[in-house]
Amino acid sequence: MKYSIKSIFEGLITNILWAVGAIASPFVLGYLEIIKSRSIPFLFLIIILIVIVFFWKRHRFVSITGITKVEHTIAKGTRPTDALMMCNNNFRFLGIAANKFIYSEEFEKTIKRCNRSGESIKFLLSSPDNPIIKQMARRAKREENDFRNMIISTLDKLRKLKTEHGYNIEVRLYKSSGDNGPPSFRLFFIDNSIVLVSYYFMGDGDGSGMPQIIIQRPKNGSDVQNFYFAFDHYFNSLWTNSEEWNFMPPEGA
Repeated sequence: MKYSIKSIFEGLITNILWAVGAIASPFVLGYLEIIKSRSIPFLFLIIILIVIVFFWKRHRFVSITGITKVEHTIAKGTRPTDALMMCNNNFRFLGIAANKFIYSEEFEKTIKRCNRSGESIKFLLSSPDNPIIKQMARRAKREENDFRNMIISTLDKLRKLKTEHGYNIEVRLYKSSGDNGPPSFRLFFIDNSIVLVSYYFMGDGDGSGMPQIIIQRPKNGSDVQNFYFAFDHYFNSLWTNSEEWNFMPPEGA
């Protein structure tokens, strides 16, 4: 895509505020005349002012939190294929197996488009030997090795892209301990400027029915004043403490 979600959204907000301001300004400037002549209902003026305040507060909310959109479900919002099409330079993913991305028709196109020698495409996935995987399968009423096989399939696909095409891909594998499940969030970072955030609930479908939040990294100012910073830190911390995969087939694959 030629334009990022961020630039489109900022342009849209700017144009809306400009248009509302252009419409409202004659009424504001002619306030006394409006009241005197009663040519325009006072209620209409109040509605215009409320609209201005609403969009100003909306713009302020986005600038502080970075949250540009809350989607009721992934399936009816920004789906994996849509997210891949938004990528122009780089992406990072945190999840269990990334199957929805791997088997998208846009996946290899996106890998090729985003391949850069100076910055790797990162996948932070569950180890196929993660002790929680079988438990997840049971809760989801699936075959015991279903999730393990999904992860192995993803790793095999990434191995081929790395070894046969030379794409700059890094993969790390995390493990759970005790009764702890996978990381709380599924994260998809786009061009180091947008992150799609959803969460896991073991045994409840494939996750596409969960809500999703779209967060923009601030263009100016400190990242710590934006939720993007928190999820970026979350990803980097887990990445640092996970095992680097050597692109060799897992045992038992």
